[in-house]
Amino acid sequence: MRSRPRSISITSGKGGTGKTTLTANLGIALGSLGKSVTILDGDLSMANLALVLGMHKCGSTLLDALTGKADLQDVICRNYGINIVPMGFRFEDAHEVLLKVKRERVEELAQELMKLSEFLLIDAPAGMQESTTISIAATREMIPVCNPTYPSLVDAYKIVRLANLMNSWTRGIVVNRTGKTADLTTDEVEAFMSRSLGTMPILADIPEDRKVQAAEREGVPVVVFEPDCEAAVAINNLAKVIVGEAHLPYASYEDREVTETTALLVRALTGRRV
Repeated sequence: MRSRPRSISITSGKGGTGKTTLTANLGIALGSLGKSVTILDGDLSMANLALVLGMHKCGSTLLDALTGKADLQDVICRNYGINIVPMGFRFEDAHEVLLKVKRERVEELAQELMKLSEFLLIDAPAGMQESTTISIAATREMIPVCNPTYPSLVDAYKIVRLANLMNSWTRGIVVNRTGKTADLTTDEVEAFMSRSLGTMPILADIPEDRKVQAAEREGVPVVVFEPDCEAAVAINNLAKVIVGEAHLPYASYEDREVTETTALLVRALTGRRV
């Protein structure tokens, strides 16, 4: 039996938390641990995952695959040892495709995506918009990213509640840009989330680090640009936590996991059950 594929949406209550940067770097960190990884840009209207990864020219996109204009293999870009599936840059195209998408095509693509890698990461759009719901509904696990401020924690709380309604498991949260100048300590963050949601551990606290901004200016993920800096070390440690998770609250066998995740994605995109 092969290792079962895992689908994880990376979310945030509002923009600006560093979610997309984390998703890109986490995918590379998982790949460096010997895992096969695919990252899907789930932001239908403001896609920018490819830019964060320094990929300024992508040919075909997921929208082309959904409409049958391209095969999935034509859409996948390979960079830093992982697969990236770009969404495209025109939100008008995205919404037009969703209106016309056929269930059978979504099912076919979802099955292909899940069988490509051990980890499918979806960079979900920030907020509570329709495409956020689609991204969460399409995965079995969710990792919310927040900053150490009360407004950001409240937004993360809302996202976790939404994921609970969709049966997407939240193992814990990631607190980004922690440090001496932050509004809240990590202990205060964990206490707030635990009061609001019960047990909700912090999977990683990623410190404010100038190397992250320097890496972004160069168009290189920080785990590649400066692997020994504090932020990169924290992200690599997060990857180890995720890989080491031995008690997932869902299917143990690959075929069932592919089937169930496919059903979620089809229902999310088409509004119909498989």
